[in-house]
Amino acid sequence: MKHKNRTLKVIGLHLANQMTYIWIPLAVIAATFLISVALYGVLRLGLEEDAPVELYGLGGFQFVPFYYAVTVGIQAMMYTYPFAMAMSLTRREYINGTVALASLFAGGIASIYGIGRAFEVVTDGYGIGFHYFGLTGWFARFHWAEQWLFLTGLCLMLFMAGFCCTTVFKRGGALRLVIELSAWAMATVGLAALITWQEWWPAVGEWVLRLTPGAAGGWMLVIAGAFSLGTYWSIRKAVP
Repeated sequence: MKHKNRTLKVIGLHLANQMTYIWIPLAVIAATFLISVALYGVLRLGLEEDAPVELYGLGGFQFVPFYYAVTVGIQAMMYTYPFAMAMSLTRREYINGTVALASLFAGGIASIYGIGRAFEVVTDGYGIGFHYFGLTGWFARFHWAEQWLFLTGLCLMLFMAGFCCTTVFKRGGALRLVIELSAWAMATVGLAALITWQEWWPAVGEWVLRLTPGAAGGWMLVIAGAFSLGTYWSIRKAVP
C-alpha cells in the first residue's frame, strides 16, 4: 500500500502541471481538427458535386498530438525529477510513477480518438464525409479497439523516447546523448546492411504488410518498455 501511495504521489507531482498533460494536448487536438476541416473544405471546393467523398475524407493532421508526446516526456524529466528527489522519493518510485502516468496519458488520448471515431460513424462524417478521429485507409478495415491499441502504443513509445533521452542528458550532458543516439543510428544502419546482405528485405516487407494496427501497437508497446528499461539504467547517476 505504501508503494502504491508513493506511486500516486509521483503521478500527482506530474499532474500539478495540468497545462502540459491536459489543456495543451486538448488544444492541439482542437487546433489540428479545425485545420483539417478547413483543408477538407478547400479540397471540396475544387471537386465536382458527384465526386466520391471517401477519397477526400482524410484530415491529415491526426498524428500531431502524438508527436507532442515527445515534448511531454522531455518536460516530465526536466521539471519534476528535482522535486521528486527533494521529496525523498527513490529513483525507482519516480520511474514507476512516471510510466504509470505516461500510460494513462497515452490511453486517454487514444480514448478521445475512439470516442470521436464512434461519433463520426454515427453522423456519417459530420454529414459531410469528413473523418479526423476515425483514421481512414489501413485503420478503417479494423475494429476501433485496434486503432486504440495502435494510438496508445504510439503515444507511449514517443513519451518514453523523450523521457529516456532526457534522462541520458541529465546523467551525462549533451555529449553523452549525442554519442548514444549516434551509436543507435549506426546500429540501425548495421541492421539494414545485414538484412541487405542476407537478402531478407522481401521477408521483412511481407511481415510488415501482415501487421494489423493492433499488432503494430503491440510492438510499439514493446519499444516503449525498452525505453523504460533504458531509463532505469540511466537514472541511477542522473543529477537532479
